[in-house]
Amino acid sequence: MLMVRKIPTRRDGLRYPCACGQQRAAMTLVELLVVLAVIVSLMALLLPAIQAAREASRRTACLNNLRQLGIAMTNYESQHIRFPVGCVECLAVPPPGALPRLTSWNVELLPSLEQASLWEQFDRKQPIYMAENRDVVGHIIDIFICPSSPRPPYTSEDINGNGRWDPGDDMAYTDYGGIYGVEGPGRDAPPGASQLLDNASLGVILYDEATTAQQIRDGLSQTVLVGECAGRTYREQSEWANGHNVFAQHQSMGINQAAGNELRSQHPGLAGVVYCDAHAVHMSQGIDQSVLIGLLTRDGRELVKHE
Repeated sequence: MLMVRKIPTRRDGLRYPCACGQQRAAMTLVELLVVLAVIVSLMALLLPAIQAAREASRRTACLNNLRQLGIAMTNYESQHIRFPVGCVECLAVPPPGALPRLTSWNVELLPSLEQASLWEQFDRKQPIYMAENRDVVGHIIDIFICPSSPRPPYTSEDINGNGRWDPGDDMAYTDYGGIYGVEGPGRDAPPGASQLLDNASLGVILYDEATTAQQIRDGLSQTVLVGECAGRTYREQSEWANGHNVFAQHQSMGINQAAGNELRSQHPGLAGVVYCDAHAVHMSQGIDQSVLIGLLTRDGRELVKHE
């Protein structure tokens, strides 16, 4: 007679789980180490790709900033028949009893950069670092900042650390400077000249003097207008409203070779520039030095081909 075995039950009516003679498989230490090694390897492969993708995005945003600056510059030139003065009263003597205003070329572009409200609040009769312009010059403008730049802080903050605002404190920075030209031995202007460099070494964004398109004899598409100079602080006078936000590249310095007021960026192997015709490019740090010098001057009569 066939006997049927009953599954035992508890007094509460629930059945006991069936053991069925099988044991649950467990992960060994060796298997765990293998899994961890695979995960680490995948992370090592993926992280550089992710970082590269993020940098590519930041690089594109930076180039767009420069392009917008170039467009604003050309709009200004169309309206005023000249490019903006690099700095007001950086070299010129102010009226008796007055302080130098030191107004930058960036200020002149505010209406073309959708910053009309800032432009209307700016008192151009007063120095940029005084209380009358405090709120305006402390405004952080995204288009003036490279996304790859080693920021924050985004302003000069409390420079002397005395816990109160003083003239020059809390001015917002920029990572893009106007090109004054190329400096170095043999390039100084003769005594009595209006600029610091000789004519063949000058760029477009000058002190107290506006440059017209006719003066850019090397060609608008062959002359750099604004270049990336990222990560500077108040020590390099890199506040966007500060007229000293212009720089001359040293004739012996290539791109990304030196800190301070030289062409440099946080983008590996290159730096962004915009030309007088508003086209923006990333210039390789491997560019020939003579070509670089030719592109940074407006009337050097060099025959160069930009990248």
